[in-house]
Amino acid sequence: MRAELSILIVDDLLDNRLAIKIALKKEGYKLYEAANGEEALQKCIELTPDVILMDGMMPVMDGYEATKAIRNLEEFKRTPILMITALSEKDDKIKALNFGVNDFISKPFDKHELIARCKSYANLSKINKQYILASKNRFTNLPNKSALMDDINLCQNPVLVLFKIKDYELLEEFYSEEVVNRIESKFAKIIPDIIPAKCKNSTLYHTSDGEFALLNDKKDEVIVVDDMYETCTEFQSNIRDVKILLDNYEYEVAVDISFSYNTKQLFEYSRIGLSHVMKGKRNIIFSNEIVEHVHKEAEKNIKMIKTIKNALDNKKIVSYYQPLFNNKTKQIEKYESLVRIIDEDYKVVSPFFFLDIAKKGRYYTSITKCVLDNSFKALKMTQNEISINLSALDIEDRALSSRILEFLKNNKDCAKRVIFELLEDELFYDFERVKNFITEVKKYGVKIAIDDFGAGYSNFERLIDFQPDIIKIDGSLIKNIHENTFNRNVVETIQSFATKINVKTVAEFVSNEEIFNIINEIGIDFSQGYYIDEPKELFS
Repeated sequence: MRAELSILIVDDLLDNRLAIKIALKKEGYKLYEAANGEEALQKCIELTPDVILMDGMMPVMDGYEATKAIRNLEEFKRTPILMITALSEKDDKIKALNFGVNDFISKPFDKHELIARCKSYANLSKINKQYILASKNRFTNLPNKSALMDDINLCQNPVLVLFKIKDYELLEEFYSEEVVNRIESKFAKIIPDIIPAKCKNSTLYHTSDGEFALLNDKKDEVIVVDDMYETCTEFQSNIRDVKILLDNYEYEVAVDISFSYNTKQLFEYSRIGLSHVMKGKRNIIFSNEIVEHVHKEAEKNIKMIKTIKNALDNKKIVSYYQPLFNNKTKQIEKYESLVRIIDEDYKVVSPFFFLDIAKKGRYYTSITKCVLDNSFKALKMTQNEISINLSALDIEDRALSSRILEFLKNNKDCAKRVIFELLEDELFYDFERVKNFITEVKKYGVKIAIDDFGAGYSNFERLIDFQPDIIKIDGSLIKNIHENTFNRNVVETIQSFATKINVKTVAEFVSNEEIFNIINEIGIDFSQGYYIDEPKELFS
């Protein structure tokens, strides 16, 4: 028997305790003693025994009350308690079982039966302790997600409040793992003191990094959503008032909250709600209200992924071309290659409906390959320039960027009429690779355009990095320029700056004659939009 396993012997008679110790002496247990229930409770807290042998009738606190008190302690809910008793009445045994006794050993006890039962329950205790360790967070010692899921199943009418530390990922980025764990541990200790009164009966869980939960079984109580919002708002306010002191530094904590009830997928609903809180402007959400919408969106996304895959398999990724009108020469001199999908019903699908989904489904670069193939073929069918959109994903994909360079190398005459449009607010992870790509393609006469200029926040920094030949002014600035003086002033400033650095400009979203006339007054070089022409399948 392994030495770390321990047994607490609880009996008011010294002779009885001694007899049990002698019987178990050679079994290798650590043996502790207590003379009454009250002392047993204290010894449990101090020594955390693996098995408790409990006498029934004792002074100060009897075995029944002691068992009940021990079971009320979270860490002893699974500890085996065996009652050594002369009880023979059925009602007395039922009472003991109701208080939390696992089994009985009759007085006078048989040594071999005592050893066998202790061995069996000691092994069970080891399994229980492994479960407890697996169901607790190792830093905060709070029950974890696994424990939460088990407890939800035991509730009649559970209400779950899931909350996560705001910008937790930034904490992980700025501080060491040790510091973040200490902040979480301090926060976990504070939570019970600042829980609103209506949540005082809740159990606290540590479900994930920076994420906690409060579970409350309302049983027959009616749940009012407005009351839950009020309670969660109070909880948020309490948290904002707290300062976590660590190594003489103060850390402020705020949380996003999602709550859910009346569903079999309580945790899943709350998680979905929490993800929406973190993406949006609200900081508290009743997740039941949004899950139906989320599920419908998921179904649409799955259907669209099938459409994308079908289009890729059946060569139904096509390019439509929208002309760019030279405001000076009054000629169409360029086209922008715009992707479309022909779906199963032969309907043309706009990229608005599938590009973001394609990125999530890992089909984005496959679509770009089709657009490049379409556009490279079109270059051989026209003498105009063709503009092709490239994202960070495209350029950072080594196979795709190599394919582009290979085409440019083998088609140097066409290469001079290629324009690559880079999104102004696109996030580039490998920026050196992007700059090297631009340097390489420019060797073949390729032009670089910054798309959606004015939409992001790093305009001038990107101008320096990309050294563009063309600036395409974001459509949000153009589409109401005839009604918005501020937008006109911004566009005039961009045009003035572009002229000084010798960069051509394109106005997108030119939808009517009034807008067209204004951008000509400002001096913008090219117009693009439905007033000029809509995208069409010109070079099939």
